[in-house]
Amino acid sequence: MRLLIVSGMLGSGKTSLILRIADTLMDRGLRVAVIENEIGSVGIDGEILERSGLKVKELKGGCICCTMKTGMIDTLRTLEALMGPDIAIIEPTGIADPRQVLTAVDGVTGLTIGSIFTIIMVDAERILKVKKMFERPLRNQISVADLVLINKIDTVPQTEADEIEAFIRSLGHDGQIMRVRADTGMNIDKAADLIP
Repeated sequence: MRLLIVSGMLGSGKTSLILRIADTLMDRGLRVAVIENEIGSVGIDGEILERSGLKVKELKGGCICCTMKTGMIDTLRTLEALMGPDIAIIEPTGIADPRQVLTAVDGVTGLTIGSIFTIIMVDAERILKVKKMFERPLRNQISVADLVLINKIDTVPQTEADEIEAFIRSLGHDGQIMRVRADTGMNIDKAADLIP
């Protein structure tokens, strides 16, 4: 089983991305499962994902990076045993540090994990407005990103999109950055092509 970690701040478009990327992967004949982390007790995104035919397991009431780490590992083991997904998509909470997810699954016994690919989603409309307030979680997320997607790219002019890319680079990302629209699927197939 390969893991795809999709992180990003609340409202960045992670659910839309997961729907699009899962559809693309399933169209390629892969079995896909989703583990979604909700801090509250109601998981709206999980309902949306399940309506699209995805197998979704929600972990509620804490962060899978720390307090619910064991729950995430148990869920991965259960998914592997019952469904045998080719790819499990993990969506931590918006402020989660994906490095802790990577640490949690590293060397776990009884779980066969192949490659791990991390996508960080940023909201083109808001990233420059909130960059000071959320610089630390953004830096943590971007530091482990294999791919950074700038979503809602249609809402900003080219000069602002260039400024967003420069900001992402200033946080230490030297990997690939793609400009996407998760709502329409623009460039999502190209992002899916990069997943090992």
